[in-house]
This record gives sequence, C-alpha cells and structure tokens, in this order.
Amino acid sequence: MIRLIFQLLLICSLSIASAQTNCHISGTINKIEKGYLKLVKNIENNELATSVLYQGNQFPDTIQVNKHHFTISGYILQPALYRLINVENDFITEPFFIDTGYQNITFQQAANHNPFDVGWGVEISNNSIQDTFIHYLSLFDIVNKNILTLYDTTNCNVIENRADRKVCTMHFELQRNTYRNQRDSILVDYIKAHPNAAINPWILYWNMNKIGYRVAYAKLLQQQNGLFPKPIQQILIIFLKQLRTKTIGEPFPLLHFIQAKMPGWKRDTLAYTLVDFWYSSCSPCIGQFELLKPIYKQYHTKGFEIIAITTDGASTLQQYKAVLAQQQYPWRQCIDTAGKQAQSIYIQSYPSNFLINQQGKIVAINITPERLATFLKNELL
Repeated sequence: MIRLIFQLLLICSLSIASAQTNCHISGTINKIEKGYLKLVKNIENNELATSVLYQGNQFPDTIQVNKHHFTISGYILQPALYRLINVENDFITEPFFIDTGYQNITFQQAANHNPFDVGWGVEISNNSIQDTFIHYLSLFDIVNKNILTLYDTTNCNVIENRADRKVCTMHFELQRNTYRNQRDSILVDYIKAHPNAAINPWILYWNMNKIGYRVAYAKLLQQQNGLFPKPIQQILIIFLKQLRTKTIGEPFPLLHFIQAKMPGWKRDTLAYTLVDFWYSSCSPCIGQFELLKPIYKQYHTKGFEIIAITTDGASTLQQYKAVLAQQQYPWRQCIDTAGKQAQSIYIQSYPSNFLINQQGKIVAINITPERLATFLKNELL
C-alpha cells in the first residue's frame, strides 16, 4: 500500500512540476531584533503524510531576522501548514497556511485563533487559504468556550462523598464527550459542505492527530470515497487505522517494549499504570511531574504505578540524568532512545500519557493530574 502511494506521488509530481509558483512573505517580529527563525512543517514523525501533504514545496529551513524584519522566499505547489519558531527567544507561532503570491505576516501574542493549540497568533495578508482557515476555526468558538468552562468549573476531586464524586465524574465525562461530538459534527459538516476546500485534509489530519481515532472520521472517509486526491485519501486512511490501535479499550501498543525494558514491572499485580512520554528539556513535562508526585505518593501502595518514558537521544542523555538526579522522581524510568518507539505510535506532543489497567488496556489518554487524582480516588479508595 505504501509503495503504491509513493508511485502515485511520483506520477503526481511529474504532472504538476510545471506549476511551480514563487511565494514571497515579509514580516516584522518585535520579539527578536536580530537572529534566526526556523520555518517548520506542522506534521512531525509521519514521513508518509509529510511527503504527500508538503509535496513539491521548497522553503529555506532558516530565515534571518535583521532589525526585527525578515523575508521568506520559496516555491509552493500546494498550500500547506507551517509554523515559525525561535528556541532561544521562546517564540513559536500557531500553525498558518502558506500559499502562492506576495504576502505580509504579523504576530500577536494574545491572539491565538485556537485555544487548544499553542503559539502566537498569526495574520497574513493576500492569503485566501489562511482566511478560510481562520473562518473555519471561528466555527468552534462556542463549543470551545463551553469545553474550557467545563474544565474551569469542574473539580470532582474536592467532593468527599464517594457516590457524589462518581456522579460528578460521570457528568463531566458525559458532557465532555457531548462537546467532542459537537466538534466532530462541525468538522465533518464543513468538509461535506466545502468538498473542494484546500484546508480539508489539513483540518482532518489535525483533529486525528490531536484527538485520536473517532468513528466520525472513519465514516467520513468511508462514505466520501474520492473526497481527496487518492494519495491523500490513502494516507488519512492509513493514519486513522494506526490511531485505532491506541484508543480507549484497546491494548496499549508498546506493552512488549516496556516489559522488555522493565522485566520487574508486573502489570497484573497493579490496578493502573500511567505511561508518560517526556524529555529532559520539556518544561511542561517537568511541571506536570511535580503535580504527579503527591498522586504517586498517595496511591502507589494501593496499586498505582508510573512509567516515565523519555525520548532523549544520545546528545541529551547527560542532561536527562542530571534532571533525574535533581528531581528524584520516585517512579520507574525508561529510555526510548531518540523517541523511536514514541514515533511508532505517533506521539507528537509532550507530555503525552496513557493510563492502562491490569489487563494492559487503555482506559484514559492524556489524563490531567487533576482528573487522574479523581479517577484513582474513585477506583482505589
């Protein structure tokens, strides 16, 4: 299947080679007076998807900033999502579309168009694809607000009565799933109503990558055969099938890897294990570990374990060891050198975690420390 996709991709490349169009972007960044920006693709750890969705696009990886000004010149064959980053100045933009022609880009720190993504807000002139993307994101304003309100106003863990606490948790999960279904409907309805929109494969891939396998996505791809060009349709189907293996109720796909690395880990003697992916320079990861410490202390003797899997490579191994020496985490540590295993199950944001039960099946994905504490309080006390 993958070989066929690459063959189709080659044919497609030959047919559109003559359609190359220059693209020029100018911009000003107040945060950086002099230095460099990196233009990065908004897909990581998925070589097949990257080769198809960014096919033919050619831009420099590094862009010079001088007196707060920069220019980007390159060739683009199809609109695609990118980000601009500067690690030294802790700068990253939200994803934005690059299209053909002359464009001007501006940034606003507090104007991110998607509350569930990170980065400075981006405005681009003379870019109808970006305008379409921003309009699409605005369709989620109400449901996004409802989701954020739900998280801000629900704290089941403070309820002492166990029965009332379980009712609170059930209500939270039910309401959250209702909002997720609403988000799915907005996405699917938009694609059906605008079948030729250039943003369609990107918004579907983003949701699949961020949220995981959803029945609504599978139905869309099954019912709308030919909705996308064949190479794109195939990579979306393949990706969705791969995501299906790491959904709630399925066996955690890296059980054999963990058991080989940690023969002393006996999941059948534990009620729950939190598998957490991180790396040593990930500040949010280390911050979340601080919140996990009291949870681990309270529930470890009651059948709860944490396995922290770092994706540090050889070049950062000493930094990883230094963090462990400084933080003295009490739970199990595992090294996934350069994140090879994490890449195999498409871990693209950190921290990422999976809560698995005694049978090795996934019961929660990316559970927050607050929700984890409530869950364990309900199940183990």
